[in-house]
Parts: sequence; C-alpha cells; structure tokens
Amino acid sequence: MEEIDLYDLLRFYAKKWLTIATFVMLGGIAGVAYTYFVQSPQYTSKATILLVGTNRTSSASDSVTLNNYVQLFTSRRVLEPVITEHDYNKGYDTLVANTTAQNTKNTDIINVSISTSDAKQSKALLEDGIQSFRKQARELYGDNTIKINIVDAASLPGQPTNVKPAMQIGLAVAAGFALGIISLFFMYDYRMSAGRRRRAQRQGDSSVVIEEPRSQATVAPLVDSAPLASEAPEGSQAVKKPRNKKSKKSKKQS
Repeated sequence: MEEIDLYDLLRFYAKKWLTIATFVMLGGIAGVAYTYFVQSPQYTSKATILLVGTNRTSSASDSVTLNNYVQLFTSRRVLEPVITEHDYNKGYDTLVANTTAQNTKNTDIINVSISTSDAKQSKALLEDGIQSFRKQARELYGDNTIKINIVDAASLPGQPTNVKPAMQIGLAVAAGFALGIISLFFMYDYRMSAGRRRRAQRQGDSSVVIEEPRSQATVAPLVDSAPLASEAPEGSQAVKKPRNKKSKKSKKQS
C-alpha cells in the first residue's frame, strides 16, 4: 500500500456519501430485523432468599453450608420435580443453563432467577423451584436451625432481559458505517494504485527511443567484360578485328 493523501481521501468519502448512507441504512435494517424478528426474547424472573440461623462468626463450616445451599438450588433433585409439574419440554440441561443461584458476599442471602421465553412461565417455574428447594433442604439436612425465608417473591418480568433495541440497532448502524468506510477505502486505494501504474507505464513508453534499422546500400552487380588488349595477360595475343573486304574493293574501283 502506497502513501495516501488524507485530504484527497476525505474528498473521495464526501463524493461517495450516498454509498456510505446506503451501508448505514442496510446496517439499521439488519439490526431491526435481528432484534424484532430473529432474536428469541428471554424473560427473567428473580427472587431473593434469606437463610436464617447461620452463625457467620463461627468457623468456616457455615460458609461451606451456605455454598451447599447455593449448589442445591440448581441440582436435579430440586429442578426435575418442577419440570415434571409444569411439563417443561426442554429438559433439565436447558433449564439449569437458564437458572442462577448466587450468594451475596458476606451475607446469608441467595439471589435466584429463572429465564424462559415466556414471562409467566418464568415466574411459575421460579415459585415452584423455591418450594422444591425448601422441601429438598429439609429432607437432606433434617430439622435443623437453618430456615429458608423468602425476602423478595418471584417477579413477573415485563421486558425481555436479552433484547436491548436501542443498543443493538445502534451497534448495527455503526457496523454498517464502518463496513462502508472500509470498503470505500480499499476502492480508493485500488484506484490510486491503478492510476499510478498507468502513469508510470505512459512515462516509460514515452522515454523509449524507437530507432529505425539502417538501410543497407545496394551494390550493383559486377558485369564481366572482356579484358582490353593492353590488359591481356602475357603469352596471349590480342584479338584483331577482321577487315571489311567490301570496303577495300570499293576504294580500288574509285
């Protein structure tokens, strides 16, 4: 890639503004189509659980117990009864991939959530998931001093959590603009390189001096002629012309 004149490049972009606008428009159309027609919305229902009875000032065993409760919420023992009750046809692997349980640091609070493509289904699954969690915890730990209380009940999501129209369409428009700029840049570079090659070729052709081949002088063929008497070689006699007898007779008669 050769050196590029920035001012000339900006002028080229200004002349091709319609092309850039076309790329921007196509990017916006692609963003709208993906956001509203291709992307599957996910609705997340959230709830907050408090474990009452853990003594965090004691040994680290309480922290282990808390982590056990967090992992228990996403176990098959808790979620499979929920799947069966609601006829959730996507199976455990899909549900656990859309289920979260996280402990808030230095607290006894567990934040849980379930996401599906239907807002009401997400709420119903989370509500039954909490009840199943309570039941399985009692069966596993027995009647102990830790109680599971609900701080925030399962919410009914009003908006999908994975669809953000303004951000997604804005990114698509920016991508279309960048694609247009890059495409025009390569087009500009190709044109400039081709123009330089043509100019260099024309200069090379004009500097070549074409020399016509010199015409060879034609030499007339030598005609063999009889040697003169003076040039006759030694030992040879000069040829004498016979005299005209008729001329002699005419002189005598006169």
